[in-house]
Amino acid sequence: MPAQKSAPPVPDHDRELTDAGLQHAVLMRAMPVLRHDVASPLSVMRMGTMLLKRRLGQGDMAPEQAVERVEQLEEQLNEISRHIRRLRLWDLQINDRHTVLELAREAVELARPMLMVRGTEMEPLAEDAPGWEGDAKVLHSLLYLVLAAIYHLAEQPGPAPAQVTVEPVGALGVRVRSHGTSTASQNFLPPPEAGGPARPPALDLAALLRLAQPLGVQVQASERQIDITLPGA
Repeated sequence: MPAQKSAPPVPDHDRELTDAGLQHAVLMRAMPVLRHDVASPLSVMRMGTMLLKRRLGQGDMAPEQAVERVEQLEEQLNEISRHIRRLRLWDLQINDRHTVLELAREAVELARPMLMVRGTEMEPLAEDAPGWEGDAKVLHSLLYLVLAAIYHLAEQPGPAPAQVTVEPVGALGVRVRSHGTSTASQNFLPPPEAGGPARPPALDLAALLRLAQPLGVQVQASERQIDITLPGA
């Protein structure tokens, strides 16, 4: 694998603008999933509230049925709250720390839906997935870098990969790999001139190195593999 490369130094103001732009490019890809995860239970909750109100107004609902419906609404509300809390991972003012597994799992869950539409499979990371046993906490902004690595491999010119995997490399490392060639159609998005959404800018190797620099993270990349190694690994 090629030796680690470093992004060229840039003035602080320019660096901050560049970092914010790259983070936005990652967020553009993840936001549709976050939006769906909030909107879906909200739609169910609205329908449930309307039906409950109608039944209570008609006076034909037993108290135990009303309690059951309210409990269902509470479940949907808890689901919405959980997904809203996920948005805290995107707030750069929050210095939360998480295990590498927690951030890797979140990256997979955010990337999976869009990649699957494109014909690229991703398996969710199980709670007891082997190799992720380390409990060291790292800055939440590692999420940007892992997501960027996934998107970088999945969005290479030409046919999409058949599968992208995320694996541990030691206690403080993440390996993202692409495998095979997808046979699915690539026309999942209409071109912008046809009224479709604008395609986000490509995340190349330079973008990954720029995202890695504030974290002091090493990035080693080849055509189908990216290794992310945190300090202390």
